Amino acid sequence: MKKRSVVLLLTLALVMTNLPAASAAFEWPVSEWNIPFVGTMKTPDGFSAVEVKDFRLFIEQEKKDLLNPKKTAATKPKAAKPDTPFPELPAGLPPILTETVPTDPDALTKRFLKSDFALYHLSMDDGEAIHSAWFLIARDGDEIPANVNIFTADVAPEQLAKLDEVKKWVDDNIHKAQYTDEKNKVSLKMLQMLPIQAYNRETGKMWTTAGRAMITVEGMPFAFFTRVFALNIDNHLTVGILGGFDGERSFWDPVVRDLLLGLKEPVIPR
Repeated sequence: MKKRSVVLLLTLALVMTNLPAASAAFEWPVSEWNIPFVGTMKTPDGFSAVEVKDFRLFIEQEKKDLLNPKKTAATKPKAAKPDTPFPELPAGLPPILTETVPTDPDALTKRFLKSDFALYHLSMDDGEAIHSAWFLIARDGDEIPANVNIFTADVAPEQLAKLDEVKKWVDDNIHKAQYTDEKNKVSLKMLQMLPIQAYNRETGKMWTTAGRAMITVEGMPFAFFTRVFALNIDNHLTVGILGGFDGERSFWDPVVRDLLLGLKEPVIPR
């Protein structure tokens, strides 16, 4: 038994001394990250973005199903549950928050069919740890309305004040954004909305905000973050959603922000 333990220890030591260092194992060359319908970004050392192709196939199938709906047997409608009243958003919001999202279901479906979507798994080795996150990006099929200039012009002080009102409205009501499934012992709780910020790009402004949430499963808490980026790509609203574990937020926020600020948009033939 003693001899076997010595052999195992020697074998383990041999394997460990011949393993490449983490920085070498994940040493991706500096390259470009190209999202066909958005553009190209120069990536830092150690960065990798891999598209989740199953998500693209899922979106394509959803579009096919909408274009060719299957006939389903008539079912007895379920009794509607009374809606819980929720405070209304502040009045007089910027057009980007009121006129770019259709409320008509048919208009929303048509817009979805014309829009582009992609999901990526992000990895980056900073020499001390290998970080991971997810990035969903969508490009609206419709052009941005002419009266929405939040990406190209300085926002008037009164409009900035309205955005601050949105933040305050979220802060005041975020405790209501909770869900609990007693049967499966799962709960979701929104923790925080971070400030709305604007950054200058070469071709206009980029807006961003973030939120934090806690999912509890069988009494075990898991904290996540989501950061939303909104920008104008060839006069189409383009939204990127970065997500991951809450502890990864401070690492990924500046990485993805700088990638999008340096984005080179594709040349669209006219």
